[in-house]
Amino acid sequence: MFAHIGQRNIKSMLFGTTIALVLISFILVFALRSIKIGLISLIPNLIPATITFGLWGIFVGQVGLAVSVIAAITLGIVVDDTIHFLSKYLHARRKEGRNVEDAIRYAFATVGTALWITSVALIVGFSVLAFSSFKVNADLGLLTAITLFIAFLADFFFLPPLLLKFEEKDR
Repeated sequence: MFAHIGQRNIKSMLFGTTIALVLISFILVFALRSIKIGLISLIPNLIPATITFGLWGIFVGQVGLAVSVIAAITLGIVVDDTIHFLSKYLHARRKEGRNVEDAIRYAFATVGTALWITSVALIVGFSVLAFSSFKVNADLGLLTAITLFIAFLADFFFLPPLLLKFEEKDR
């Protein structure tokens, strides 16, 4: 019976997370007032959970209750960091008339420190859960920390080159 509950939960979480991602995509396009930037923002928002589940599949291979909720738990944090970076980037592009490279530098200068400090704090905080003797908590903490770390890397090292590539004509 517990396996059946777990299977239903996993399917529901994946469906709900997919619906949330679609809605978040529309909100980002509307809030950022750019279809292109809204679509670009999806890439660093999808990568962390995808890579984390891939690593989990390679090294553990079993998805339990805690693992099934990771994408939903981390999605908000991952999207939040991306929105902060992109909003400052767009501010520099639109309001200050900066080129792509200077707008990326501006985004790093204004929100970069806050993003890495909050990311480190969250990663360390969730990593502590990995030492729990209760497997559900340990898995949840470990996977959340890994996902947030990959999200940090995506926002700092993958999003700027994406912006450079897709806004290339403005360079």
